[in-house]
Amino acid sequence: MPANSDFPCCISGGNFVENYGQSGLRRSALVVDLRPLRFLAGMDSTVIQYFRILISCVLFSMTFAAEAQEQRAAAADPRVGKKILIVRHGAPIKTPEATVWTSYLGEVFTVALTNGEWLWISEKGGWLWEKETVPYDSAIQELSGRLTRMATSENYHLRGVAYLAHQQYDKAITDFSESLRRAPKNSGALNNRGKAYYLKANYPASINDFTRAIAIDSKSVLYLNNRALAFIETAQYQPALADLNAALTLVPDFAEALNNRGIVHQKLNQVDQAIVDFTAALKVDPRYVDALGNRAFSWRKKQQYGNAISDLEQAIRISPLTYEATNDLAWLLSTCADDSIRQPARAMELAKAACGMTEYRQWNTLDTLAAAFADQGQFEEAGKWVTTAIENAPAAEKTRLMGHREQITARKPIRE
Repeated sequence: MPANSDFPCCISGGNFVENYGQSGLRRSALVVDLRPLRFLAGMDSTVIQYFRILISCVLFSMTFAAEAQEQRAAAADPRVGKKILIVRHGAPIKTPEATVWTSYLGEVFTVALTNGEWLWISEKGGWLWEKETVPYDSAIQELSGRLTRMATSENYHLRGVAYLAHQQYDKAITDFSESLRRAPKNSGALNNRGKAYYLKANYPASINDFTRAIAIDSKSVLYLNNRALAFIETAQYQPALADLNAALTLVPDFAEALNNRGIVHQKLNQVDQAIVDFTAALKVDPRYVDALGNRAFSWRKKQQYGNAISDLEQAIRISPLTYEATNDLAWLLSTCADDSIRQPARAMELAKAACGMTEYRQWNTLDTLAAAFADQGQFEEAGKWVTTAIENAPAAEKTRLMGHREQITARKPIRE
C-alpha cells in the first residue's frame, strides 16, 4: 500500500499506514449484518422452483452482452453510474452459472448497466435485483419514511445502516441503540453498533458490542471477523488470530477472514504466511482488490517487485476508479531503490490519476505526487505537494512526511 494508505477494511478509511507504497495494508470486511429476511416465504415449492428457473433464464439472456454494453451504458437511464445501498443481508449478485457474491447489509455498489429491475455490478461481475437495494443518495430519506410509517426495531436498524454508510456515526449509534432497546437480542444491531464505534475509533466499545453479539450467536463468522479487526487496531494480534482462526474453522473459504489473517501475519513479520493467506483469499474471490493490494505489500517486503507490480496492475484493471492500487503503484514506480523498477513517466501519470480520483484532498496521494516530482528532479514542485500533504495528514503521519520533505529540501529523491 502506498506509503499512505490504509489496511483495507471493507470500509475504506483511516490511515493506518505501513510504508508500502502509499496506501497501507487494507483490512477487509467490517461487515454489517441483519438477520436475513425471508425471501419468497410462504410460496408453494413448485412456484418457487419455477421462479428460480425464470430468474436464471432472465440472467442468462442479460449477461452475454453486459460487459460490452457497459462501455456504452445508456445515459438515458438515471440509475447508471449511481450508487445503491444493500438493504437485505444476503442479497445475491449472480450470473446464469453461479452466485458470484453474497452481499452484506449496508454494502454500497455503483450501477454500471441496467436491464429492467436488474442492476449490473461490474466490480463483482454479476446482476443484482433492484428490489434489494435503495438509492444511496436518498437512502436516509427513504428509510426514515419507512420508520415514520412503522417504528419497528428492524426499521431503526435499517436506517442506522444508512447513517453508517453516510458516515453519520453518532446518528447510526442512536438508531442501533433504539433498535436494541426494542429487541435486546438483536445480534445484528449489536454488530453494526460495534462497527460504528470502530469507525469512531472507540475500540473498547466496539469490542464490547462484538463480544455481546458473539455471546448471542457464537457461530457468526461475521462477528468473529469484526472483533478481530478491532483487536488488530489495538495491537492485540493473538486474540485477533484466535478469532480469525475460529471464523475460518467454521467457514474455510471466508475470503475476508483469510485477508485479515494475512494482515495479522504481516504485523507479526510472518510475511510468507501472509502471502499464503492473501493467495487463499484470492482463490476464493479472484476480484478481491484488497487482497491483491495486501499481497503486493508482502511481495514488496520480500523485494519481489515484479510480483508486486503484477498484483497492483490486476487490482487497477478490476477497479480502475478506486485510488489505492493506482496510488500504490505510483509510489513503487517512483521510490523503489531498485533502479530497474522505477518508471518516472508512468509514476507521474498514475500519481496524478490517484490525486484526481480523490480531488487532490487525500494526503496519501499528495505525498505520492511529491515523490513522483522529486524522482524527476522537480524539487520545488515536490516541496509544494509534500507540504500540502503534511497539512492534511493525521498527526500520526506528520513526522514521517516531514522526513520526506527534508529529503526533498535537500534535493534528494525519496527512496525506500
